[in-house]
Amino acid sequence: MGKRRRRKSQGINFDDGKFGRRKLDRRKLLKGIRNWFLAIFITVILGYGFSTFIIQSMHVVGPSMEGTLKNGDIVLVNKAAYVFSDIERYDIVALKLMDNDGYFDIKRVIALPGETIQIIGGSVFVDGEEIDGLPYDDKIMAAGLAENPITLGDGEYFVMGDNVNNSEDSRYVNVGTVLSSEIKGKVFYRISPAGSRGKIE
Repeated sequence: MGKRRRRKSQGINFDDGKFGRRKLDRRKLLKGIRNWFLAIFITVILGYGFSTFIIQSMHVVGPSMEGTLKNGDIVLVNKAAYVFSDIERYDIVALKLMDNDGYFDIKRVIALPGETIQIIGGSVFVDGEEIDGLPYDDKIMAAGLAENPITLGDGEYFVMGDNVNNSEDSRYVNVGTVLSSEIKGKVFYRISPAGSRGKIE
């Protein structure tokens, strides 16, 4: 029988291996923490940008839009809606009037730039014709400034609340006609209360 060969040591230093793994694990941990903080930072920045420039939630305050929106409803406003499209008649818009301190109002667009609006006998006339498509049948009790014809200039809009007999809007001097720069977006969706959640028209 031949002599049993003795296996040669492979020269592995197990202590060095443990140290190397420990060093590698610490590096991975630090990299993971850095990536985690970076992800949070990016999420915060994107969230801020999204709510500032694209979609923002707003609370409805007051009875002006009752019939469509109620006091306390929470709605979403598309702040980019009019970047690529025009403001249209009957759009519900969020306003930030020049002389109001950070306060947003919500109204419906009734007349567009270049049009002449007048309220006669409780009905709305645009360019001499009574308009249809309004979401209410109430006779308008107060014509206000629109008792006489109002011709809108470039970038001017006439807005009213759907609760026509309990709304401060373009009929009154403290609001008046609204500039396109004061229209901050289109109200398009109600998120609260849950029972009324859905698209707004």
